[in-house]
Amino acid sequence: MTHANEIFWVTNAGADMPVWVKGNTASKVFIVVVHGGPGDGAYGYSGFQTETLQQHYAMVFWDQRNAGSSAGNSNFNNLSIDQMVDDLEKLIKVLKYRYGNNISVFLYGHSFGGLLGSAFLSKDNYQDDLKGWIEIDGAHNYPLTDSTSRRMLIDTGRSEISRGRNISKWTEIVAYCESHDPLTSLAISYQVEAYAHEAENYVDINHQQDPLDLTSPANPLSILANQLKLDYTSSGEQFLQTLEEASYSNQLYKIKIPSLLLWGQYDFTVPRAVAMDAYTNLGSSYKKFVMFPHSGHRPMDGDTEAVENNIIDFVESFK
Repeated sequence: MTHANEIFWVTNAGADMPVWVKGNTASKVFIVVVHGGPGDGAYGYSGFQTETLQQHYAMVFWDQRNAGSSAGNSNFNNLSIDQMVDDLEKLIKVLKYRYGNNISVFLYGHSFGGLLGSAFLSKDNYQDDLKGWIEIDGAHNYPLTDSTSRRMLIDTGRSEISRGRNISKWTEIVAYCESHDPLTSLAISYQVEAYAHEAENYVDINHQQDPLDLTSPANPLSILANQLKLDYTSSGEQFLQTLEEASYSNQLYKIKIPSLLLWGQYDFTVPRAVAMDAYTNLGSSYKKFVMFPHSGHRPMDGDTEAVENNIIDFVESFK
């Protein structure tokens, strides 16, 4: 068994993107994490969330362009889903060049990674280089995500108020969602999303977080700089605006590889209705949906062991 802990960079279209490979490379199974955000980076998936997976397989933590610790001075005008799909295709080629054409590659997409992964898998024959698709609370359809998030916040809030739980906070959330439609502006969409994350504090779910590991490749200054570029530049704002209209529901039929959908029951950000849309539209002959009762938007945090066990069973079946 070979336990790797190595970092290299993939450079494409002006972006220098760090790739951190951790785990059992001798397994010849590589699970590529397509992180959320956009802009967050992959470091938040490299700790206890995937510790057992790293014992079995090689985990690939890739910071997307203009995310995490990625760099590059001239790449911001290249920020688009199509370009990021091309980046991911290049990453998989590099993995096969470095570790062998006979490796088995799986995609693990979370949140925004569900959108990017769906875009990648539905393009040309890119899915032919993969053994399976693992989607964890993935937002493959942003309009549906926004509308169902709003609906879940209203319905849950009314129910919690009737039970006398966190009345003042739920009253604030429900009042805002009832009077604001996230499909009408980016600012409203952001506020609804903020309430969706906050709402997890008012329901009974597990919360875990890793302390900052100063030996990791994650650079806090780089992460902050990339987040500020997304939020406060015209190119970043334009990209975020295009995401509000992005939907791959009508493209999912093209995805034929085995697919595993893992979801937190209390995910107000990307609710179960989004998972059901994916499950219905996926063209995979094998597709499985699993709900985790103690989790919100990050079931890898709240139901870590169960999430990892489901992924291991899936990978062992299709590697």
